[in-house]
Amino acid sequence: MLKKSILIERKSKVTSKLSQLIIKNDFREATIPIEDIGFIVIDNPATYVSITAFNLLVNNNAAVIICNMQHLPNGMFLNLNSHHIQQEIFKNNWHHLLCSMPSL
Repeated sequence: MLKKSILIERKSKVTSKLSQLIIKNDFREATIPIEDIGFIVIDNPATYVSITAFNLLVNNNAAVIICNMQHLPNGMFLNLNSHHIQQEIFKNNWHHLLCSMPSL
């Protein structure tokens, strides 16, 4: 099945309900099944994305890309368990990450 690509250029609110991504802005509201999304590009710094929506997107192997003020890709969120090599790197580096955290 072909996955959808979504570009958010206006100030919007992105939430989820019943495995549907809900995108609301001043002009319209749209719902999209999360399993149909391949990647989503957020190109407006005023966009709100709920953590629940982020988690559902990543759990369904959708890439979430955020852009900087020049409208260029600045970061990407991916599922850490989607590829065995990435999972192994993460597992090996997790110990170093915990050791470098300051104690409270």
